[in-house]
Amino acid sequence: MKRRLIHAGILAAVFVVAVIVFSYVTNRGNNNMTADLGSATLPSVSFSCQGYEVNYLTGYTQAMDASTMRDSILPVTGQTLEMHIQSYDARVQSLDYEVYSLDGTEQLSKESVDEPQETVSLQFDASLLTEERLLLLTLHVDGEEIYYYTRIVDGTDHSTSECLKYISDYHVNAMGKVENVGVGAALEPTGEEGTNYYHVTIHSDYDHVSWGGLQPQVTGTERWKITESNSTYTSVILEYQVQCAGEENEQDIHSVKEFFRVRNVSGTMYLLNYDRTMEQVFDPAGTVMSEKGILLGITDPDVPYLVSNDGTRVAFIQANELWYYNQETDEISLLFSFMDSENKDIRNFTDEHEIRLLRMDGDGNVTFAVYGYMNRGAHEGEVGAAIYYYQAEQNNIDEKAFIPSNKSAAVASEELGKLVYYSVDREMLYVLAGGTLYEIHMEKEEQTVLAEGLEEGQYVTSDDGQLAAYQTNGTLYEAPEVTVMDLETGESYTVQADEGAAVRPLGFVNGDFVCGMSRQSDVGRTVSGEEIYPMYKVEIRSSADKVQRTYQSDSDFVLSVEVSGGMINLERVVKSGETYTQIAASQITSNEEKKESNISLESYVTDLKETQMRLTFADGLADRNPKVLRPKQVLYEQPAQVAFEEKAQGDVYYVYGTGRFQGSYDNAGDAVVKADEVSGVVVSEEQKYVWERGNRYLEYVITDRDDAINTLRERLAGGAMAMDAVQEVLGGQTLDLTGCTTEEMLYIVNKNMPVVGIAGDGSCVILIGYDQSYVTYIEAATGNRTAISYEQMDTLLSGSGRTFISALE
Repeated sequence: MKRRLIHAGILAAVFVVAVIVFSYVTNRGNNNMTADLGSATLPSVSFSCQGYEVNYLTGYTQAMDASTMRDSILPVTGQTLEMHIQSYDARVQSLDYEVYSLDGTEQLSKESVDEPQETVSLQFDASLLTEERLLLLTLHVDGEEIYYYTRIVDGTDHSTSECLKYISDYHVNAMGKVENVGVGAALEPTGEEGTNYYHVTIHSDYDHVSWGGLQPQVTGTERWKITESNSTYTSVILEYQVQCAGEENEQDIHSVKEFFRVRNVSGTMYLLNYDRTMEQVFDPAGTVMSEKGILLGITDPDVPYLVSNDGTRVAFIQANELWYYNQETDEISLLFSFMDSENKDIRNFTDEHEIRLLRMDGDGNVTFAVYGYMNRGAHEGEVGAAIYYYQAEQNNIDEKAFIPSNKSAAVASEELGKLVYYSVDREMLYVLAGGTLYEIHMEKEEQTVLAEGLEEGQYVTSDDGQLAAYQTNGTLYEAPEVTVMDLETGESYTVQADEGAAVRPLGFVNGDFVCGMSRQSDVGRTVSGEEIYPMYKVEIRSSADKVQRTYQSDSDFVLSVEVSGGMINLERVVKSGETYTQIAASQITSNEEKKESNISLESYVTDLKETQMRLTFADGLADRNPKVLRPKQVLYEQPAQVAFEEKAQGDVYYVYGTGRFQGSYDNAGDAVVKADEVSGVVVSEEQKYVWERGNRYLEYVITDRDDAINTLRERLAGGAMAMDAVQEVLGGQTLDLTGCTTEEMLYIVNKNMPVVGIAGDGSCVILIGYDQSYVTYIEAATGNRTAISYEQMDTLLSGSGRTFISALE
């Protein structure tokens, strides 16, 4: 017994020493008051739908812009919804539930519940559900108001129960590798998906969809979210974590997003779309190093990372967590994460934010931003962009600024992500908000407007955000100069347009600036009637403002430019009279070479996990058991709150697909092409449906619009431009759908809206109907009514780049 006590005493002493050493290592050099993010405090809300728990809603501490809050939808049956409130440690005094129009401008009903229980039955009048509505829930919690948003719709004929059961069965059977139950039969394999588990789709083979030999087991709670629901299809995304068989480790944890779009036709279920991504959760408690580098496992092949100048430190983002490795000290630090490995609270796993690396300086200090919804911490329940600075030597993190937004997390991330940069050395914050570019001196609390009224095309930034170029005077097609600025140093230079010309910024390629020159004398129209300002010259300029390369031709003009890597793609047009027609694109390259680093991102393949990613060190890694540090946030400073006035913008189209926001577009045609690519939808800023994948009749002919169609034909036959004729006759919001296919236009025809198509010679047709193979149209010049195949119509209009014009009522 005595020997056992002595032995236990030795172990206790070792444990105490270990704790002291670990505490020292964790807070090495940190003498300030610090704290971690803390636990989430807001209640969560979910709903019961046909026996399934769906739509876990996050709470907001301020009222949001309702027109952007369309992440989920609930099909209502029997005019009743069963709502579940998980209050945790909060006390919910009352609940308000209000029904609004989709754009949030018109309140249609309001009901209240005092002292709500965990389960609440929400009742709706049938007249409210004649179309999609917005449901706003307000929990009155400890003297505060917490807001929750979702859409609702009458689900009477939506086959919701059948669709959810099919999704559940498919999900379970694929994970269990159950054969002969329809998992493989529903797929449409193309053989082009490659050997990876990171991204699996309906076009992947059965083995990859059924997880190969990974033997997945779900850990924790699955979060189901219905994203679209109508009589044609139901879309659902599942978010969860799985424990899979590993290689370096016995088991690895992965975060998974699994999307389904399914249809019920007379009792037969169809899988219309399937899209699954998985990312390995980086866990330094296991084996994450090899002699070659840092093992990231199954993850996005485009892992964001930054490397120090001396090549000894690297910061990287993995599964929405920010990690930092110091090779010299063999230490690895978790700089930011809303997840908590010791707390499986479902609120911590809300994935409505993104981390962006901004800069790593010469001392290895890192500036980064977190955009979107803040799960916990000082900004819990808010949406915006938080700017952080990691001081490597002190091993702590300062929050430098927070920029709030009332838009949805995804929309705010896109808008604020266009230009946000923080220079630590100069304590200067740069933000583009509402078309105004601000320079804010954080210490002096001084704000300077560098430019205002900026619209898309009037500014560009480099991939790392450090370089920006913007027009300082005049409109996009009239500005005589562009300012190019290094936001880290504050140094800038001005590019002047040629005499009688305007200059516009186009992008950056490896530090070089790309700009274009245009003249008023070259203004013309496309065959659709759209006015364009083509560029007669494109220049690549070095950081010293020296012209490196020039593209200029006597026979063609540049319509637009796309910069990707070191390549610049030029979309070109030729002029005939006053009309421009598109021709083949051309490419030019920059002379500036990208600097190479001794740390690089590489892929490698193994038998079990197939394609994986690794941060490879050119000289290898001698130490493969790094010490783990967990920096805390400094509390001695109150981060600045930076708010800006929201300003109106032009037409904008939001695209949603595969269960998430895909981006905003200022051109309806571009939005439709993207939505078709992701089996999604396009909505206007007022939340009107512009386009949906698949939600149309198989056959349709426009009815009750003969007068409008005849008037439209007469205007076109009389020489009116298509844009002008459509605006005059059809009214509403004119849609330029150039680049779309005939098949994509059938949705709009199905909405009883004519679509004008323009051929290369400028002649017009009016699409008025279709069946499963043919589209019916009227020739504007003759009035003849004809039907041809979709493919033939695409060929007929190919000379104009498939120009379609229509309207949104």
